Amino acid sequence: MSVFSAWPYVVLMGVVLLALALPVFRAADEPLSRDQRTTTLDGLRGFLALSVFVHHLMVTHGYLGNGVWTFPPTGFPTQLGQVGVGVFFMITGFLFWGKLLDTKGRPDWRSLYIGRLWRIGPMYLVAVGLMLFVVACKTGFALKEPVWSVLGGALQWLALGIVPMQPDVNGYEGTRFILAGVTWTVFVEWLFYGSLWLMAPLARHGRTPRFVGGALLLCLLALAFAALQSAGVSPSHPTLALVIGALLWVLASFLMGMMSAWLVRHEGASRLASRLPAGAASLLAVGCMGAVLFGFPHMAGPVQAVLLWVFFHLVCAGSTLYGLLALRAARRMSTASYSIYLLQGIALTAVFALPPVRAFAMAGAAQYWLVGTLCALLLVAASVASYRLVEKPGIAQGKRARSGLRGLPAAQAANS
Repeated sequence: MSVFSAWPYVVLMGVVLLALALPVFRAADEPLSRDQRTTTLDGLRGFLALSVFVHHLMVTHGYLGNGVWTFPPTGFPTQLGQVGVGVFFMITGFLFWGKLLDTKGRPDWRSLYIGRLWRIGPMYLVAVGLMLFVVACKTGFALKEPVWSVLGGALQWLALGIVPMQPDVNGYEGTRFILAGVTWTVFVEWLFYGSLWLMAPLARHGRTPRFVGGALLLCLLALAFAALQSAGVSPSHPTLALVIGALLWVLASFLMGMMSAWLVRHEGASRLASRLPAGAASLLAVGCMGAVLFGFPHMAGPVQAVLLWVFFHLVCAGSTLYGLLALRAARRMSTASYSIYLLQGIALTAVFALPPVRAFAMAGAAQYWLVGTLCALLLVAASVASYRLVEKPGIAQGKRARSGLRGLPAAQAANS
């Protein structure tokens, strides 16, 4: 067995699902979504978040061994992270383009952005606060840089991910690795939310297939070109093409989610996916995911992008992957998925900071996966607690703030 083997990942997922089925985790139970278009997605997010955690568990092994935070071997270890993040972006594109389609491109913008602030902000601040505390511990609670430099760095981190510059704080090299480097995706999500206002006219009058579909086609063609360039360049210059491919992959992920949002609202366009027998749809979805995870070194290519989109669209159309996404434990894990995503680095840092645990884990692959599984259980338990204590109150406050905005004009009219 290797640290980078696939089957221990399956065991880890099974152990976490069994644990989440216990009554102690019913704090993560939430009513099923009334929107049938998102019901199966409600069971998918947790698997994505925990897959990214396993990817970073593999990254951490190299980091502990040689002090370098970098990608694990290509193929399954790398794909776990890239697939997880890519499908998260697809979900964002699906949900928010769906909001624009349902409102003919005229949503309540203030309500939408205030809701996002309260949904993203509280847990993000908690995660960054924990990171800053770890930095303080690592630097002996003493200033290693001028106070204004430390304060400026901390404020950039505390800007809810809207500011992309997230520097080392108080001279502690690799500050972002305490959070496993996941916060870059929050900035990308904010970019997408900001772009919705500009793209809103494209959600009107049936323009989505022409403009979003056209942009997606161009993106996939550019991905194909980038993949060819990456394969053809000399070994001393492989980075630029891969970086361009990664950026195109992120853009394509949002566009694929947006197209799926349009497709599921048009029966004629989505007839094949919706009419497939449940078993056939699940088989096709699992086959596409398996081909992506084990057939390609990374996601920066058009074939793997299309295969993952087929998987995603089948889930959007109602495929439960043989009932896996309908499990109560899966829904509980998905409820806490945002906390799982943000806190994974804190969990890894805390567990491997203990010298006896670190020494035991690094003694062999079996020991490493055992510690990793225990770390996953700790992460999930902490994430369920943070959902109840931080995320859910934040969501409720966001709803109150949006209700207040909707009631403001009437109140002003009554007082005038």
